[in-house]
Amino acid sequence: MGLIEIAIKIIIALPLGIWLYHDSRARDFSWLIWTFAPFIILLSPLPAAIIMTVVLSAIYLIARPSGALLKCPHCNKKFHETLFICPFCQKNAKRECLNCHEPVLWEADQCPHCKSRNLTKE
Repeated sequence: MGLIEIAIKIIIALPLGIWLYHDSRARDFSWLIWTFAPFIILLSPLPAAIIMTVVLSAIYLIARPSGALLKCPHCNKKFHETLFICPFCQKNAKRECLNCHEPVLWEADQCPHCKSRNLTKE
């Protein structure tokens, strides 16, 4: 295995690992496993590494939780819309309606479910 082949594999695996880390962490989806999954590319021969990159990306895109990513009001990192607590800073990324106890977007003035304006402060 030559230096050029190793460099090509690193150029493929490193950005994939970084993207998988950010996206899986934002979706709270087994981020540790997905972050290190691309390193199997380094152990395989070059033609198989390229195929494994495509297959690994396709498996992740099919398996990950679908939905929009919202911006955390505290750390400004993206998190999945179904989460109440930011997976990065561990702070409440949504507020709670004190009337119906549903999660409400941080910037909302009233609950979209019951129209109450009685929301948690922090």
